[in-house]
Amino acid sequence: MQETANIPTSTDEQKNDLAIEVRDLHLFMPIKRSASQVLKQKLRNAARGSTRVDFEHTGVYVRAIDGISLEIHKGDRVGLIGNNGAGKSTFLKVLAGIYQPSSGECIVNGSVETLFTSKMAMDKDASGYENIYLMGYSMGLGKSQIEALEQDIIDFADLGNFLYLPVRTYSAGMATRLGFAVATSVGPEVLLIDEVVGAGDKNFRTKAQNRISDTISSSGTLVLASHSDSIIQNFCNKVCWLDSGRVRFFGETEEGLELYNGTPAGAE
Repeated sequence: MQETANIPTSTDEQKNDLAIEVRDLHLFMPIKRSASQVLKQKLRNAARGSTRVDFEHTGVYVRAIDGISLEIHKGDRVGLIGNNGAGKSTFLKVLAGIYQPSSGECIVNGSVETLFTSKMAMDKDASGYENIYLMGYSMGLGKSQIEALEQDIIDFADLGNFLYLPVRTYSAGMATRLGFAVATSVGPEVLLIDEVVGAGDKNFRTKAQNRISDTISSSGTLVLASHSDSIIQNFCNKVCWLDSGRVRFFGETEEGLELYNGTPAGAE
């Protein structure tokens, strides 16, 4: 099997229907020295009479994304699959604009909302209620729009009186419910999710999956990273199999899962 999938390009007419366009995307991330490594280097330099102390990085870079090219059309629900360290979360963060590519091109058309970590974009010292508004503003919503969504968010999060306590007092599951409720309260044109659908207790997972189904119906495009075949099958019409930052397969869900589950990562 080829290490990099051969992704067909769209015609000019089809490009108007693209939600995400990625061209020869590369991302290099530096490896930082540990505190002990920095101390040893300082001592060695001192013995040599050197005064240089800025050794934050080893000078070694990891190729986190290695030449990804693909096109995701409006309405597609793409599942990112691959082993831990394959580049799924990193790729999502590039799509979200959190990481800037080292080279290549990444174009996302439309409004984007993300669900990566349970307390992402939250003010830990503000209450859950206050964070509804803070997160809403960060999504570009006005006060009146947030007020119209407020009760739905409160009902979905189901935090009771904890809603009025600081987020720093929340468990990971409570913060996840609140973040998920706000992020999915309005269907964005592009929704990026990293494992959140499978988080929490059974009741939350059921609610989350129903909410995602509604969001897909009312919005546009979904890119979802998950280790769960059932979640990928339930929500995604396509899969993108990443292996060491490269695309091994991009296409129909069932075919992709069969190849992924039947072929060891790194196999040629």
